[in-house]
Amino acid sequence: MKFSLTVLLASVLSTQVAAVPTQLEARGQSTDCTSPTVPLLRGYNPSIVDHFYTTNAVELEIAIVSSGYVAEGTTGQVFGLQVSGTVPLYRLWNQSIGDHFYTTSAAERDNAIAQFGYTSEGIAAYVYPSGVCGGSVPLFRTWNPSVSDHFYTTSAAEDEYAISNYGYTDEGIAAYVFPA
Repeated sequence: MKFSLTVLLASVLSTQVAAVPTQLEARGQSTDCTSPTVPLLRGYNPSIVDHFYTTNAVELEIAIVSSGYVAEGTTGQVFGLQVSGTVPLYRLWNQSIGDHFYTTSAAERDNAIAQFGYTSEGIAAYVYPSGVCGGSVPLFRTWNPSVSDHFYTTSAAEDEYAISNYGYTDEGIAAYVFPA
């Protein structure tokens, strides 16, 4: 009897949850939560203290071989092409301070170029601006002014560790991605 009741309750709840529209759907826009994703790879260069993120394994390998980066695994799953409900994750580079910077805001991108010496390296990936898809997780963004490094992670524990132990400051949630 308990098993039947549990199955019935789970069935009713999943039907009700599936019927709840996402924020975008409520505004007449659709969200694609099922398209294939690609890994957002993370590299780190200890000599210049820079975290680098890319969806291109060959690009990361070139950074490892030619620029001193070390592969640090996959940060999360993102979209290589734009799908419904996603926005560009812009990638910028500042040669003078050795920092890669990622943002979903075109205004913030333009300001970083105009005011802080960054150059645009195009679009790194496509991500969700909010947690509209079940299973998506925050991509946390931190900044360390003493070493001029932006750091991004989906791990709340890793984010807090960087803040508590390495002088990073919390800059909020950069975007939403799927877990690695």
